[in-house]
Amino acid sequence: MLPNEQQAHIHADRAQRLVREGKFSEAVEECIQALTHDARHSGACFMMAELQALGGHLEPALSFASRGVREDYTNVKGWTMLANIYCQLGGVYLVLALDQIDMGLSIEPENANLHYLKGNCHAQLGEKNLALASYKKALEVNPKHPFALYDSQALELVTE
Repeated sequence: MLPNEQQAHIHADRAQRLVREGKFSEAVEECIQALTHDARHSGACFMMAELQALGGHLEPALSFASRGVREDYTNVKGWTMLANIYCQLGGVYLVLALDQIDMGLSIEPENANLHYLKGNCHAQLGEKNLALASYKKALEVNPKHPFALYDSQALELVTE
């Protein structure tokens, strides 16, 4: 590992610890330091995406999550995060969210959260049958998935 990569790793580890302690602004500073030392540090990118999204800053979160999956395309949590941000943005971004979900599902086909997000996107797009099918798949993978259960029941009430 190169010295800059080591420094990036140290700062990223500190950022994770600070997040666990609830010190989010300090965690952001550590992520910035990590990315200063290694702009390709996927962990720091994902952490920044998460912190930005928590703060309601979805466009910067989107940028960091995109960088993260570009550096670590096998990270299913990263694809889920990216898809979730697109879902939150809604509108034209929903089609992009579906693309990210498909990327994540190509790595981990039995991911209940991705199937749930797929259902959420289809529901926002008004595609109720596709949404219900995705919620059903999420519940097959995880019968206690709280969001999939609630949303599928709510959607079924709307379609009756």
